[in-house]
Amino acid sequence: MQKYRVIFHVDLNAFFASCEEARDPSLRGRPLGIGPSSERGILTTANYEARKYGVNSAMPVSEAKRLCPELKIVPVDFALYNEYSETFFDYLSQYTEQLEPASIDEAYLDMTDDLEDQHPKTLAKRMQDELWSRHRLPVSVGIGPNPFLAKMASDLKKPFGITILRKRDVQEKLWPLPIDRLHGIGSKTVPNLRLIGIDTIGDLATFPEVEKLRKFLGNQTEPFMNKARGEDDRRIDPARKDRHQSIGKSKTYEGFLHEHDEMLEALKSLTRRVSERLKEHELAARTLTVQLRTSDYENRSRSVTLEQHTNHFYELFEEVERLFEELHGTEAVHLLGVSTSKLTSQSGLVRQLDIFEASAEEKDEGTLERVLKSINRHYGKDVLKRGVNDE
Repeated sequence: MQKYRVIFHVDLNAFFASCEEARDPSLRGRPLGIGPSSERGILTTANYEARKYGVNSAMPVSEAKRLCPELKIVPVDFALYNEYSETFFDYLSQYTEQLEPASIDEAYLDMTDDLEDQHPKTLAKRMQDELWSRHRLPVSVGIGPNPFLAKMASDLKKPFGITILRKRDVQEKLWPLPIDRLHGIGSKTVPNLRLIGIDTIGDLATFPEVEKLRKFLGNQTEPFMNKARGEDDRRIDPARKDRHQSIGKSKTYEGFLHEHDEMLEALKSLTRRVSERLKEHELAARTLTVQLRTSDYENRSRSVTLEQHTNHFYELFEEVERLFEELHGTEAVHLLGVSTSKLTSQSGLVRQLDIFEASAEEKDEGTLERVLKSINRHYGKDVLKRGVNDE
């Protein structure tokens, strides 16, 4: 007997705003926008309270405040969002190994063999309740026989929605929706489709002139028409969970950090954890970002792109320390964060010749750094560099 696939799409609702509300519960229930405070700035996103006023992502701050004078603007904090994203995926991974991240705040899970006689909706409700009670992360869950229908299902009810979408529901629930609601259709394509009479998902599913449609959708014509009919044979790819877009770590210090040395020690600990996580996933980073929040809640960040990818703690911390010195004045610190991006597989990098065998101990590392710097100063340029640590 054929076993029907059961795919979950779990989507964090208003993710950046939800992270800020989880960190600071006083923000919950208030209209909240994430982005720069400048009137000329552009919002990254907004919570659902703000959306009730017509505020949305990619909107100028000035326009958002005109629509909602009570709007609270909070600056973007990628270190925080990366931390909550890691928590989210760690939680989901306890249910199945067949997990595929779709972005920083959404994932597909193939639950076909992992339901253990539970009704899919019962398990979805458990996930939703636990993510909220443990981490204050609101999610919507879509359930379907393939990834496309699961994704469309989760979009049908937000926030805190749980929706099952079967193939037999497609004509009734999907076909009446505007064509711009079809997942994957770009905003520049929609006007062209409307010009040829395709206003709804149903119009696309039943459009008779395939060659005319191909002028606008190219080799994606058949795949989009199939999706509009509820068909999607794509399999969940668990390998994607190792292809991170960024890895970071941040920490909030309730009593504040006052001494410069203790701030550096805290950054050293954060950097070591980031280095460990990069190595765990066999990744190396080229862009490094340091973030801090002062005791009066001013957020600051600075980034650098390195000459080569690395996951080596001492190479990372050398740049972290330099960036921190540029950012910090004399203020007490409420939060520190270190994050890396522009990641690549460590196995794909060519290891440069390493003349010296370095000990894992910091004392020996310091000696090695001094020797390298001495040689480079002698020649007046960087003739020796570390390679990526591939232990």
